[in-house]
Amino acid sequence: MSYPLHWLQATFPSRSRAVELLQPELEKGVITKHDFELATRFLPGGHRHWPAIYGVGATGVTLGYGYSVARPRWSHTKLTWGSGAATLIGMVFGRVRQVLAHKQFTEALENPAGFIEALRNVDRRLGGDGQLGFTLARIRKDAAHVDTASSGSSQEHGPEMVSEENWKKSWPHSNAPDAASPQAAQPKNRWEEIRAANARSSGYASSWDTIRQRHERDRLPNSTSSPTNDPPSPGMDDRAAEQAKFDAILEAERRRGQSQDSRDFV
Repeated sequence: MSYPLHWLQATFPSRSRAVELLQPELEKGVITKHDFELATRFLPGGHRHWPAIYGVGATGVTLGYGYSVARPRWSHTKLTWGSGAATLIGMVFGRVRQVLAHKQFTEALENPAGFIEALRNVDRRLGGDGQLGFTLARIRKDAAHVDTASSGSSQEHGPEMVSEENWKKSWPHSNAPDAASPQAAQPKNRWEEIRAANARSSGYASSWDTIRQRHERDRLPNSTSSPTNDPPSPGMDDRAAEQAKFDAILEAERRRGQSQDSRDFV
């Protein structure tokens, strides 16, 4: 994150100064009450002096150990190098703790964007240009999340993301059966009539339907064969009359079955 740590320490040296500078931003609604209270307590806090405190503390401990505890007692050269190294290590440790404290502070803000805007307004009132170069990693992550969500909503759906309704709409109209077409409504030959009768009778089948369908199949090759030139015999006339009666009975039964199917469908 780009964080003006030195500017914050110099601008908010005490709680009274922090309240004085941030109160107008609270009244204008730029920052929330929670962020105002958090900033006025944290920014002037003791963490401002942690690097110096830890550096001096580490130096004192090193000098005390080398002069009073170590045997033989450290020489002046060793005390100088040891105290210098301890000071550096203590200051680095204090700075790390200071950075972690500011990280926790920024994560606790309710409105980080408003807090940044308030600091820019404070800098302008103090004579600056308001360009602090102040950005928080949390704000960048939130903006990236919003951009990803908005771009994802505008992308084309893949096969696994297509809803059933959209999938049905994407069917070509030419593949849908046309119920009004005469060719789709009427069979082309006797075999198609038999298949249509089987489809209609799948939910309701009677013995007459079975007999009629078997008779139609047995009779189909004779009806499709080429006619002969031999004169019909009396026996063939009798069979034709019986066949006509049988066909009439079958036709009546077929119509009765169709009416029964239509009632069941309704």
